[in-house]
Amino acid sequence: MQSFMTGAPGHHIQSIKKSTSTRLVYVIFFLLVSVVAYILSYWSFSWFNNLDVLKICSKGDNECKGALVVYRLTFGLALYHILLGLVMINVKSANDSRAKFQDGYWPLKILLLGGLIFVSFFIPNSFFRIYTWISIFCAALFIFIQLVLLIECAYSLNESCVRKIEDEGHSGKKWYILLCILSFGSIALAIAGTVLMLVFYGKGNCSINQFYIVFNLGICLIVGVLSISEKVREYRPSSGLFQSGVVMLYCTYLIYSAINSEPPGTCSSNSASTPKESTIIIGAVFTIISVCYSAFRSSDSTELLGNHNHYSSIPTDPNAETTGVADDECECTAYNYSFFHFTFACGAMYLSALLTNWATMTDTDITSSNSTSSSNFTISVDSGMVSVWVKVVSSWVVVLLYLWTLVGPLLLRNRVWD
Repeated sequence: MQSFMTGAPGHHIQSIKKSTSTRLVYVIFFLLVSVVAYILSYWSFSWFNNLDVLKICSKGDNECKGALVVYRLTFGLALYHILLGLVMINVKSANDSRAKFQDGYWPLKILLLGGLIFVSFFIPNSFFRIYTWISIFCAALFIFIQLVLLIECAYSLNESCVRKIEDEGHSGKKWYILLCILSFGSIALAIAGTVLMLVFYGKGNCSINQFYIVFNLGICLIVGVLSISEKVREYRPSSGLFQSGVVMLYCTYLIYSAINSEPPGTCSSNSASTPKESTIIIGAVFTIISVCYSAFRSSDSTELLGNHNHYSSIPTDPNAETTGVADDECECTAYNYSFFHFTFACGAMYLSALLTNWATMTDTDITSSNSTSSSNFTISVDSGMVSVWVKVVSSWVVVLLYLWTLVGPLLLRNRVWD
């Protein structure tokens, strides 16, 4: 694993940190299971026709089979990270024997992951009727983590651009121009998207869609004005239009995604029950990347965990030759191991909710000729418009979180705000 990081003799290169390389391996595991879950959820149903746990689905009901397969794959992945998270509780020193298990024993951990996924295909479907609701709850937690990271990232990017502008001085204005383009561009895109949604999804008597769209625009504009108000900037100098534009654009996307998740027969203009494959693939790619980044980044986020002090043993001498993986955890851990695995477990459940379109399992009184019991389970997709409301409420939560970053320093003036 370390060989690809090694440079040619005589070259002075920056080594990758051990803490980073370890998390990258877990990200690869997550990515592989995610891709497999996505593929099996849409195309490879014939492979599982002989599994008793899938015989409860009516013949040709690929949506039911795909959901059951996804539940099992993501459950195995989530349980894997839950077990590792429990083992790593309160690990603060690299000298702890459990820290060595976090960074090594990969063949054993691969076998553990594969074994958990394999065993999950023999768990009765009645368990997954409960698991679907647990996964929805944990998916909501993961969405909250994503929203915190989004706001933290927006502030970090803005501060980075401001530093570049200060370093640039009077010699040029390219960073200033770039920041203006990003700030006003994101706001313009959000407003354009809002207008288009009103035109295509808010016409007629579809008052619920009109409410989603207009309310989202209103609260985003309010926090945008607050972000540049003199009183707020006095106590939060880093606030500005860039963060407001990012939040506004993301909220607009969430509302668009929510409206497109509405079942046929409601206000949605979607007449088909399943989206195009190209739409599914693009959405899955962005989802998996987002999940991996959020799970990776959250383990050392200062907004989520506060400051995590550790000592780095990476050579600081610019003339020092360093190759391979540099140990940055000689004395203390560089990130919270347990929270890292907890976030990945929630990410796995979030992935299951997305790939099944927030489906739930409900009892029916219908007896299937393929069923091994007197009762049958069916998959109820978007029952109660779950996915719609999860996305709509998420857009409101991100605005509230951003609003708190603006008014918090004004209300709690004795606290130090980073």
